[in-house]
Amino acid sequence: MISDEIKFGLVLLGSLGSIINTVANAGLWLYVRYGDRNKEVDRKFSKLQEDFDDRADEQDKRLARLEGRLDRAPTHDDLGKLYEKINATTQAVSQMAGEMKGMNDTLRLILAQIAEKGMR
Repeated sequence: MISDEIKFGLVLLGSLGSIINTVANAGLWLYVRYGDRNKEVDRKFSKLQEDFDDRADEQDKRLARLEGRLDRAPTHDDLGKLYEKINATTQAVSQMAGEMKGMNDTLRLILAQIAEKGMR
């Protein structure tokens, strides 16, 4: 009777060992399958982060260059002063054009008189 109980215990222990072995193998398979995937995903995210950091650094450099140029750009007041000077120059040129037209008309009148009466 004891020998039957011992045999039963050994069979039960063998079955239990087989179940434990199967569970351990399944756990190992899951770890290898998904553990490697997580490492690959982590590697890809690290690469992606490095690429993003490089791009962000380049954008920072470009932004700094633009801000430097913007500091030297004319302000609204500067453009207003320039507009006033252009208007003053336009008025002066218009005045000179009128005076030149007047001198041209006077010269034509003198030449017409000379041509009509001669140089006496």
